[in-house]
Amino acid sequence: MKKTIARIAFAMVMPLMVFTSCIKDELPNTEADILDIILDKDVIISKKIENERITVFITPGSYGDRKNIRTISYVISDGATIIRGNDDYDYSTSHEIEVMSEDGNWKKTHEVRILEMNFPTEYYFENWSENRAATGVYDECFERLLDDEGNISDLYIWASGNLGYRITGKGVNTYDYPTYKTLSQDDAHSGAYAAVLTTRYVGAIGQGSPLAAGNLFIGEFSGKGINIMKDQMKATRFGMPINKKPQKLKFWFKYKSGGEINIYNTAGEVIGIRTTDNDNSGMNANVGNKDYAAVYAIMFDNVKAKELYNSKNYLDGSTILSSPAEVGRAILTDDDKYGTPLNEQGYPNEYVFKELDFTYSAAIDPARLANYEYSIAIVFSSSFYGAEFQGAIDSKLWVDDVELICE
Repeated sequence: MKKTIARIAFAMVMPLMVFTSCIKDELPNTEADILDIILDKDVIISKKIENERITVFITPGSYGDRKNIRTISYVISDGATIIRGNDDYDYSTSHEIEVMSEDGNWKKTHEVRILEMNFPTEYYFENWSENRAATGVYDECFERLLDDEGNISDLYIWASGNLGYRITGKGVNTYDYPTYKTLSQDDAHSGAYAAVLTTRYVGAIGQGSPLAAGNLFIGEFSGKGINIMKDQMKATRFGMPINKKPQKLKFWFKYKSGGEINIYNTAGEVIGIRTTDNDNSGMNANVGNKDYAAVYAIMFDNVKAKELYNSKNYLDGSTILSSPAEVGRAILTDDDKYGTPLNEQGYPNEYVFKELDFTYSAAIDPARLANYEYSIAIVFSSSFYGAEFQGAIDSKLWVDDVELICE
């Protein structure tokens, strides 16, 4: 249930009171969410609406310096009210909107960013924030951009499945989660941090998701309208619009496999070992049935994706490697995906450099590319079949200093 509040005009439409007795007994709504943002111009390229953080990417130059955007509407929870931030029109930096629930007992502050689309192509994993709640705290990675006006914007284009793992209650510290930053500078390739992805055991509490692979991907992890634990493939929304054609994906990584790819039942019990691959790499034989890292980038037609997937212009866990909307890819297929060299203690302390070429299955239309009608998804995971909840516990992937080379 939702309503829209607009700055330009306010309209109230009373619904037909068909089931009066039911409505009479209905309790006031306790939600205080921003569900959507609407602008007066057709300039929105992409939106990422998370629990308390909303990022809207617009066509460059649409609103000048973004200090006076008055024609903006918020779609909020039914009965809720915006109590702060609705009379401030400066969106040149992070903007706070506070919403109160219909019952008056709950308030939520949302961080809103309206950014000109300027997709970054270098990722060093130096910027992290902590998402805290009563059930645990986990790391989130973001990029930091400086615009022509000198404004700094925190860009949360990376997502992980940490939100789903928090529901299990198994994560107390950030490093208990599947995805987190390195704990020591010595464990990064350069700088202070690198990303660490570890496959964790969930068990029966996962409600059909007994395994949680560490993952980091460009896109969004969202539980809107679904059961996160039962439908995690739908929760992973891969891709963001881009107006450049990728040529190569460069990165530094190290990896240690946890062993064989286990297949689990809903009770969290091992019921078999995966012996074959279907990762479309052309190498269907798995070396020793061993768990291995997933590193790939997928370029896809987001207009076609919208036509294929019920108006959804992204790919999810079930379509990311098999969609007809795909136009190109770069994927790690050599034996280093099974593990990089180990030291005497059995620890992969040396990073390995990789440069993966994109291969294209369809021509890229330059005019459509300039109009952001293609998207890019970059994906890292500690278990290649983690989306299917298959893998080896404690498989671990470190990744750092990533670069997307474009024409």
